[in-house]
Amino acid sequence: MLFSFKIGTLALAVVAIASNPIGAAEPAAASSISPERNPDSPTAGSLDFRTYTTGGWQFQESAGFRVCSRGALPNDQVLATALESLRASLSRKWLGDDRLPVWRPKCEIILHTSEKAYLRAVPGGTQTVGSSLIESEYGRIVTRRIDVRADQPGWLNAAVAHELTHVVLADVFANAEVPRWADEGMAVLADTPEKQQLHLRDLRDARQQGNHWRMVELFTLAGYPDERRQAAFYGQSVSVVKFLVERGSPEQFRRFVQASLKDGYDHALNDVYQIRGLRELEQHWTAAVVREESLAQSRKLGRSEGG
Repeated sequence: MLFSFKIGTLALAVVAIASNPIGAAEPAAASSISPERNPDSPTAGSLDFRTYTTGGWQFQESAGFRVCSRGALPNDQVLATALESLRASLSRKWLGDDRLPVWRPKCEIILHTSEKAYLRAVPGGTQTVGSSLIESEYGRIVTRRIDVRADQPGWLNAAVAHELTHVVLADVFANAEVPRWADEGMAVLADTPEKQQLHLRDLRDARQQGNHWRMVELFTLAGYPDERRQAAFYGQSVSVVKFLVERGSPEQFRRFVQASLKDGYDHALNDVYQIRGLRELEQHWTAAVVREESLAQSRKLGRSEGG
């Protein structure tokens, strides 16, 4: 994933798992083509749905998305409707608002039909199935892009929901980077339950090995950790986000993150959750994790004794 924030003419880039340059083999930018509307394409009212072909690429457009693929795309509105619905659901969850802002530019979703094609766009992304690029300039989003390995089963739920969370959140963090732990923790909550459990298993392993993060370390981490601690980072990030979300609501957590950027974590924790700083948060979170691990162990023993 590559997040790039442009403030004035200064570009600040934070590279995580994979970078995402637009190469010559990629589809032309939306502003550089003016396709004819296909008279056979259905219209979808507010979806503003249309399909067309340009330069060997197949395209579908809806109100907020432009899907691009060198492989065949279905000539119906199923994918467009699913994407628009997913965007609305994520916006309602984290922003507390059903009124979706007009996305200009639209979010471009590149469907790669092979690992080779995906890695051309996302060098270093061998362990990923999706990657997002968001660019902001003078507080306005100028690039929204998601690259996906569409040759993988269930890619919509396995990758797009996670990456689209980053894109949706960027609407309210256009002038600042979301703290990495919070950004990834929120995105993982859009993953499948099975994938979330794998991350939490990684956290259990890290705690057993003493490789987990102190809360102050996690919250002040700049960028992403090295590969040796990435599993612990994702597991602990989603665990902490989940803990705070369940203490209030997803929208309340988003407001906490915004407040922390302005006033610092200790003040924001006390104001939003009545938790007196990072040290007390660590105590509450650790106790909750220990309880959950104890319950999980009891359930495991119960199943074992029951045959």
